[in-house]
Amino acid sequence: MDIRVIRSRKSLKAFVDVRLGSITVRDFRVVKEDGKSPYVKVPFSTYKDQEGQLKFRPIVILPEEVRGEVDLAILNAYRREKEQGNGKPTP
Repeated sequence: MDIRVIRSRKSLKAFVDVRLGSITVRDFRVVKEDGKSPYVKVPFSTYKDQEGQLKFRPIVILPEEVRGEVDLAILNAYRREKEQGNGKPTP
């Protein structure tokens, strides 16, 4: 499968758009906690349950092998941009 990072947006964490074949999935998140390696979170929506508790629901569910490839592609692009320090999208 052709997996290509389309655009990466940085703020306190990076937001990344990815093309999986002919499908674009927006807003993967790169999370970097102090003292830990960065990791990827899939896009999610939030809602409140009947008790008013905030809940999170993934927008896309990927097969495990595809998820690993996507995570690796995102983290590699994130590291390249961080090393370059230019903030430009990864082609």
